[in-house]
Amino acid sequence: MSENVKQREWVRLVAGVVFVVVIIGAFTFLFRDRSQGTATAPPGSSVVAKDLFGRASGSLESGKKTTNWKSVRGGWRIAAGAAFVSEPAQFFNVAVVDAGLNASINASVSGRGYCGVVANYVDQNNYLSLVRVEPYGVWNLELHRNGTAQLMATIGGTKSVMLKASIAVEAPIVTATVGDQHVSVSISDLAPGRSAGLYAADPNPSECAFDDVVISRPN
Repeated sequence: MSENVKQREWVRLVAGVVFVVVIIGAFTFLFRDRSQGTATAPPGSSVVAKDLFGRASGSLESGKKTTNWKSVRGGWRIAAGAAFVSEPAQFFNVAVVDAGLNASINASVSGRGYCGVVANYVDQNNYLSLVRVEPYGVWNLELHRNGTAQLMATIGGTKSVMLKASIAVEAPIVTATVGDQHVSVSISDLAPGRSAGLYAADPNPSECAFDDVVISRPN
């Protein structure tokens, strides 16, 4: 076999390998598990779970490779790529994921009602919440202790229906963010919560929708 023929065969082999690698990469991109998302944890934290709710309609806890959700109050479902309250409980509704000590959350929150997120969740009487409280874009960061809510900070100034909202916990510092606005507070006696998740309260909790959830904990 001549040197030119050998070179042509070598070029064909290399081109074939490159083509196969490109095809595999393309299919991996197109058919990857979308629930992994692209969001990251806050600096100094590790991602515990991500959920884009890009699966078949059903209960929040159902579906293959689903994040380990627990509906604490109210019935929660997924439809059209978002989570929402399908069977409201009285007063407020919560769904959480166990993330470990100082559990934090980042999520897209839609709706003009009392829609938001919870972090450092201990139980129904002890947790942190970041919730829109009226249609002009004001959000309250509250510390719930033994069933009593204490206002820790307020974030406002936007009328957008859908916003990224997050609570990052690195005890004793708690940082709440809504859109591009954020505030940090120090809570010296913060309870050691291990879960974080979604929150929707009366009136009309079913009008809240949630997507692009990232749940994390400090390293």
